[in-house]
Amino acid sequence: MVYEKIIHDPVHGGIRLSGLVLDLIDTPEVQRLRSIRQLGLANLVFPGANHTRFEHTLGVAYLVERLGRELKLSKKELNLLLAAAVLHDIGHAPYSHTLEYLMTDYLKKDHMELTGDIILGKTSIYGEDELKKFNMLHVPSVVDVLAKYRIPPNEVAQLLLGKHRKPYLGQIIHGEIDVDQLDYLLRDAHFTGVALGMVDTDRLLQTLTVYNGRLAIASKGIEAVEGLLTARALMYTSVYYHHTVRIAELMLANAVEFAIEQGGGRINKDNFYRLTDSELLERLNEIRGYPHEIVTRLRYRQLFKTAYVEERRELSPAEKKRILKKYSGWGRVHELQNKIADKAGVPRGYVILDVPVVDILISEPRLEKVEVPVLVGKKLVELSELSPIASALKKRQAPRYQLRIVAAPKYINKIKKVAKKILH
Repeated sequence: MVYEKIIHDPVHGGIRLSGLVLDLIDTPEVQRLRSIRQLGLANLVFPGANHTRFEHTLGVAYLVERLGRELKLSKKELNLLLAAAVLHDIGHAPYSHTLEYLMTDYLKKDHMELTGDIILGKTSIYGEDELKKFNMLHVPSVVDVLAKYRIPPNEVAQLLLGKHRKPYLGQIIHGEIDVDQLDYLLRDAHFTGVALGMVDTDRLLQTLTVYNGRLAIASKGIEAVEGLLTARALMYTSVYYHHTVRIAELMLANAVEFAIEQGGGRINKDNFYRLTDSELLERLNEIRGYPHEIVTRLRYRQLFKTAYVEERRELSPAEKKRILKKYSGWGRVHELQNKIADKAGVPRGYVILDVPVVDILISEPRLEKVEVPVLVGKKLVELSELSPIASALKKRQAPRYQLRIVAAPKYINKIKKVAKKILH
């Protein structure tokens, strides 16, 4: 008899867990995700958005099992996908994507690359003290569990990084249409109360197919794909890139940067990404001056306000290239916001520059990928050839604004006088 547990999930209902999935979710690396909010600081705008990466992980594993049955995948392929589903977020820093820029700046890798390193046993998301505790308690790590089930760690890492020899396996987890997106859209819509993220999951799973080594959609599933792409675009505008959420998260990122650069504190470039949400906030709160003030502001929702904004417009390829060159990287953005602060006679840290389009172009290229392969007869056709909705969404820019400068309310008028001159 196979030992199993049933988890009651608010999105998918009863989820059965056993074997590989059950062993993986009991590892410290996955349990840590219970303390990482899925939507960062979005709960300051959407009070219900307190769900974590852990629930999302269970949801992705559940959808992988369902899709695996539909596609009649082999046991070996399914186990590989289940491992990737459970582990795909273990490299996230506190508050999910909030500190992604700092990770790429200090670690020279994003959360997906860090995830790959953890799976391969090259690094750990835990420090030496925690690892000693786990050894004492005989708690297996992710590496131990993969070894137990004879799942090659390099294949799991390759799958997550889009380098697996079977492209369709990687596309199931991270592609134009994938189970990761399916779960987070449904889950985030549920917990934020924003109904724009609803997707016809059943129809999508039933019409996905593998053709010539690629994950494709049968022509009868076109409307379901259009629904997913539309939901994704609307959720990015309404939730993920909501201007107030962005302000709060950038305030936090600036406080972490200050703590790291100050040096000698309990937050440094070697540990900030390993902390949980609450650990990060508590450590910041202990640092007098700017970090303590920012934590207080976040706790009591006394956020910075808009001083300057450039509204959304359609960008040409040349304009995108120029924006990427000018605003790419945390260091470049930091340099510009400090320049604005100095020119306005405002203390550094109290002026924040937000260029969301750069985040999208670098870390969310899926938003512009609407060319889902559609199987028509025995031929693959790009979705945009069959759907005017797909073509329109490709041109649509997610944030409602192009660029925004925010500042502590008492400095707004000073910033307004100098912002445009410096940026242009």
